[in-house]
Amino acid sequence: MGYKKLDEVMELLTDELDGFNKSIDRLERLTQNMDNIKVIPDTSEIERLLQEHLHSEKVNTERLQKSVQDISSQISKARLVPKAQLWIHYSIWFISLVIIGYLSLQFSRIGEVQERAFTEGEQEVISNLRGYFDQNPGHYESYRNWLTKKDSVPKRK
Repeated sequence: MGYKKLDEVMELLTDELDGFNKSIDRLERLTQNMDNIKVIPDTSEIERLLQEHLHSEKVNTERLQKSVQDISSQISKARLVPKAQLWIHYSIWFISLVIIGYLSLQFSRIGEVQERAFTEGEQEVISNLRGYFDQNPGHYESYRNWLTKKDSVPKRK
């Protein structure tokens, strides 16, 4: 019985070895066929696609550069403050400076104005007193006496 089993195992191993040898023969034939096949690499389609891509990228880059130049020129022309507002601002400054100059000039002349007002007031008081003394000659005599008394008293300090 042991031999029968051993014969069966031997037969199976022989069949397997025959199948393996046939596979190796077939593999050798395929390898020889592969060695005889010459593959010529054709990259023309890849090169065409690459050229199309490079051309489209060049067009996109040129368009982007033009856009950046347009934006740059618009920014350089842009102003933060509109022209009308700028003119109003300058006008207000100019008017303020004119007013300050005028007021400074008037302030420097205030002494002259005070002198003139004092002179005019003095003249008005004198004319009012003349009118009063013309109407009341007795009061004028009292005033003259008072002035002479006042002038005769020595000034004390």
